Amino acid sequence: MHLLSATRVTASVEGRTLFADASFGLSSEDAVGVVGPNGSGKTTLLRILAGDREPDGGSVVYRSGLRVGWLPQDPDLPVGTARDATLAGDPLGQPHEADALLAELGVDPELPVDRSSGGQRRRVALARTLLAPSDLLVLDEPTNHLDVDAIDWLEGELGRRSGGLVLVTHDRYVLERLTTRMLDLQPPAPDQPAEVIWHEGSYASLLEARAERAMRREKAVARAQNLLVKEAAWLRRRPKARGTKPKARVDQVAELAQAAADDPESRPLELGTGRTRLGDEVVELEGVTVTRGEHTVLAGLDLGIGPGERVGIVGPNGGGKTTLLHVLAGRLAPDTGTVSLGRTVQLALYEQEARVPPRGVTALETVTDIAPYVPLASGETLSASKLAERFGFEPRLQRTPVELLSGGERRRLALLHVLIAAPNVLLLDEPTNDLDLDTLVALEDHLDGFSGTLIVASHDRYVLDRLTDRTLAVEDGQVTEHLDWASYRQARQARQAGADGRRRSAGMTPAASQTTTATANGSAGADRSAERNRQRQADRRRARAIEQRVDRLSARRDEIHTEMADAATDPDQLLALQRELAELEGELAEAEHTWLELTVDE
Repeated sequence: MHLLSATRVTASVEGRTLFADASFGLSSEDAVGVVGPNGSGKTTLLRILAGDREPDGGSVVYRSGLRVGWLPQDPDLPVGTARDATLAGDPLGQPHEADALLAELGVDPELPVDRSSGGQRRRVALARTLLAPSDLLVLDEPTNHLDVDAIDWLEGELGRRSGGLVLVTHDRYVLERLTTRMLDLQPPAPDQPAEVIWHEGSYASLLEARAERAMRREKAVARAQNLLVKEAAWLRRRPKARGTKPKARVDQVAELAQAAADDPESRPLELGTGRTRLGDEVVELEGVTVTRGEHTVLAGLDLGIGPGERVGIVGPNGGGKTTLLHVLAGRLAPDTGTVSLGRTVQLALYEQEARVPPRGVTALETVTDIAPYVPLASGETLSASKLAERFGFEPRLQRTPVELLSGGERRRLALLHVLIAAPNVLLLDEPTNDLDLDTLVALEDHLDGFSGTLIVASHDRYVLDRLTDRTLAVEDGQVTEHLDWASYRQARQARQAGADGRRRSAGMTPAASQTTTATANGSAGADRSAERNRQRQADRRRARAIEQRVDRLSARRDEIHTEMADAATDPDQLLALQRELAELEGELAEAEHTWLELTVDE
């Protein structure tokens, strides 16, 4: 069913044209993801589609009687309880329906809206939007301020709903699993309006299409294409694909990856860790307890994190993730217990709230004041300006006074401040908030080559899967260890099933009895499960090391081919190179086979 038609829509902000001549239609079968760099006009486009703003040019024509559900980034809520504000979106809605939505989003229905945090207000606004009947949902960053469980629930809720969907989100699993079309806002050059490019398919196929367009346009693969291909490959591997890809498509992406690998500028940075290498000890917590009033956030925690580990921290909002990070970083002293850092630790913390640099200086000056160069693992250095470019700060933006930067740009600047300091222990607190997807891809590419210890607190399942090998869950004062967020989710579901079974124990049904038995069996096999998790963690670390070895062997193979061409008239040298190549090909095949064995079940 047709919902709306946009004809030559143009939008401007403060005299700058964001995009122009955007024409398209939406139907009730469409689930559209809107992507593009910060400042390209994603939020403005959503406001226009929701009827919250008139376009500066062109028109949007809606089907008669169309009901639009609109979630803005900064919602305006009425005074009263969270339940009252939710019901305000649908006067005919039932209180129990509002309470159920709020419970899924982790909000107390009796919470006074005027005394709630920004994150709580966003969740109340989302509940209000979902409660009201709609033919088209327009959602601007609906996953912001949601924990992993709530995001998982929201993904299922949106997947079950009928009607059209348009959303902006940095959660790539949500994009990949929900969307059927992508709208890509891409400025062709700095200070130029974004081109509005429609793509049939999911986020991963959009990334592949972007790389193909760049290859055709420039006849050479720029650095960004390597990031796009890597991102697409990762998305294809993690969420199950919606079908089998044609062989031609697979070959085409493989060609892109090879072309990107041949370009020196496209290779990922392997960030160094300054002059100090990590020793065997990084951080140890013994008997750490932290309380807030009558609430125990951490209770008698014993925890050790070693060199080179990649640790994810998950848990519900308010559960203590940030508190744990601040304890690890030495920003917060525990009420009891001890925190010991290794003698060689150089630690940096990227916080949720980006600190505003001094006024009157440029973005680049704030970075070069920390260090004019960042060390690479190879022993070479990269200038602060070049690193800034890789994070979306083209030269004009580098010269911009910090007070004129947007919120997203300040977040990127805070990232640069952390990375330029070359820490060997890096702590990230919700790194995906307010960052566009291109910046996230660049960040993850850098962290792929980070040789220090990495600790990430995040609700973003993709980031956790991509960057971490071990997961700590903080909840109800306790810290438990899991292989990944999926294992954490399964453990929570098992606990919930056990709790439900105990509540029904007085009149237990056969189905309930089976659930309780399964939970009991799960408890009896906890040791076996823990051992399996430890083995999988070891396999992941081994796979990461083998992946780096494959890269080194592949690079040497390319060098040998070049040397063989140069030695065409020297039989002895050519024979020696052929022998080395044969031996290397055997090592490479064995390494690739081992890597596949370790990752085939991922």
